[in-house]
Amino acid sequence: MAGENIKQIAGVILNLPARVVGVAQAAFGSEPRDPNGPISVVGVGRVAGEVAAMDQVPLQSRVSALVGLLAGLNFALAVFNLVPLLPLDGGHVAGALYEGARRRIAKLFGKPDPGAFDIAKLLPLTYVVASVLMAMSALLIYADIVKPVNLFG
Repeated sequence: MAGENIKQIAGVILNLPARVVGVAQAAFGSEPRDPNGPISVVGVGRVAGEVAAMDQVPLQSRVSALVGLLAGLNFALAVFNLVPLLPLDGGHVAGALYEGARRRIAKLFGKPDPGAFDIAKLLPLTYVVASVLMAMSALLIYADIVKPVNLFG
């Protein structure tokens, strides 16, 4: 089940730019918000509050739903963190794999070790990606405040 969840989250991450555009259109227009679209921590807190406040549902079911929400959030963060862009851990993994491949190729052709890769050369890209992530976060928080996702009617 965890593998299936990770596969679904990876699909969501691949479609994230289009989904964020949909959130922007809903936040600044009259379109309704997609309940399956991305939400920020504000939206997650709101959904958790809605689940916790459902008095007609037994306590055990509410706790189970909250634990499931927390687990899903952790899986989503773990998969998103593995995106191979530098401010994220996946970017550091990609850099290490690139460095290892360079050393292996140099060894294969009998050349000297090329040394460590200067990751500082990628700082401009890191700044761009970090700026995009901050803008996306600000948009999602704004959308969750102005036009929140309401899962239960």
